Amino acid sequence: MTKTITIYDVARQAGVSPSTVSRVMNSPEIVAPYTRQKVMQVMKELSYIPSMIAASMPRNRMNYIGLIIPDITNIFFSNIIRGIQDVCEKYGYNVLVVNSDDSQEKEGRYLKLLYSRRVDGVIMTVAGYREEKYSEEELSLMKKMHLVLIDREINGLATPIIKVDNFAGAYSAVKYLLSMGHKRIMYIAGIEGTKTNQERKKGYLTALKEVNINWQEEIVANFRLDTAYQKIIHHWPEFKNSNHLPSAIFAANDLMAIGALKAFAQLKVQVPQEVSIIGFDNIPFSDCTNPPLTTINQPTYLMGRKAVEILLLLIDKKKIKKSIELKTELVERGSVSRWEV
Repeated sequence: MTKTITIYDVARQAGVSPSTVSRVMNSPEIVAPYTRQKVMQVMKELSYIPSMIAASMPRNRMNYIGLIIPDITNIFFSNIIRGIQDVCEKYGYNVLVVNSDDSQEKEGRYLKLLYSRRVDGVIMTVAGYREEKYSEEELSLMKKMHLVLIDREINGLATPIIKVDNFAGAYSAVKYLLSMGHKRIMYIAGIEGTKTNQERKKGYLTALKEVNINWQEEIVANFRLDTAYQKIIHHWPEFKNSNHLPSAIFAANDLMAIGALKAFAQLKVQVPQEVSIIGFDNIPFSDCTNPPLTTINQPTYLMGRKAVEILLLLIDKKKIKKSIELKTELVERGSVSRWEV
């Protein structure tokens, strides 16, 4: 078996210390030209491939960032991951992505794993199905890490978060439906207990209250397409029989809105002629549904970029904003029409 060449082999043959070899790899401009050229020549002669640990020696960094996503199959996260990856690549960081499956047990296990691997920092969207609050042990671990959250907050943890104004986005969605003549607007809710869902529901209720509309209807679909589809299939005949049909639906994310579109296609309910639908997120391909989905845009790519920028400031021990709240925007397409009484 061929012997693996290490940083110590390079240092020995070049007649320098291992930390000097590491400086040549990371900050060559601070190494004397003669020494730098000598080390680089030895590296070439030995066909040396730098290891992650060796390259991190002088700065005490691994050049790795951990990313914990609650549902990697959720297309909402694709542009967030792309934004994170682009900034990390620019600054020489690699990204380790793990999927918590919205499980608090997996999330805790991955936090411990990333901490033990000495990643430089972690970006995380917390699991939505947490049955319990974070323990003191979990909070203590996170306080030891450079940590930035995306979208969902953690009570009791003062760490930076990148999110949108969920209340304003939901409020503008419902105000738009009201401006189109709708008065019976149903809400398809996300995961109950999450701050994201609470803020969007508050925006929904506030918009209705301002115009003295008491008609409300809600089904909970946990931000999932398949659950929304099943709930509409199950409940729509009940609404029809009780003469309690909504004229419009505000879904707390696009996946649930698309699930509703799928259900209505099966039930032979025409969208938007019989019922209008508006989503939240503007995920990729939301303009490819039939009809194209009217929605509230979240700047997900920018959220990913901002998360890394804040994390790098944390790593460098620089001043940061504790929270960044980005604006949403209404995207009008074909799933909403004016309601004529």
